Amino acid sequence: MASPLRREDATLPADLRDALTRSRLAGAVSNLAGVEVLEFSSDWWDGQSHGPCLIVRGGRRHRLLRVVETGGEAVVVPFDGRTAGRWIAQRRTPGSSGLGIPGPRTAGDVVVDAAGDVQTCGTPTCGALLPVGYEGDCPVCGGAGVVGVRDEKSTATGARTAGSSTSK
Repeated sequence: MASPLRREDATLPADLRDALTRSRLAGAVSNLAGVEVLEFSSDWWDGQSHGPCLIVRGGRRHRLLRVVETGGEAVVVPFDGRTAGRWIAQRRTPGSSGLGIPGPRTAGDVVVDAAGDVQTCGTPTCGALLPVGYEGDCPVCGGAGVVGVRDEKSTATGARTAGSSTSK
């Protein structure tokens, strides 16, 4: 006799999930010619994690293949568990960011020290860096002849005060 607390459709969410997953994996190989779906496993172990797997027969030589989901994509891998696990593990490894360690500087590189090689525009709203000894108006803000080093400092909020970093 069934317990009154147990519903008859207790497995419905899992069955619905499996049916949707199976249809998504089958849809990934539906455009391939001559593919027949043989079996679906909702809990296949690929060597690193458990996941759904669709077993199909297809390809040029009509071999057994697995269709699995990894990284949000459906992927066709060989049927052999060990080989399939290696292919999936290779897809899971993070790729290179493309950023490497820069090489040594050549003699032709120009290195600028902001503290000694440049001066700033003297207007309070401009921070243009100009070469030492620059004569004339600031090319950024148009300040007339106000190029030089300022005595004011910026606070953490961006407000500028004369002489100190705190205003009173």
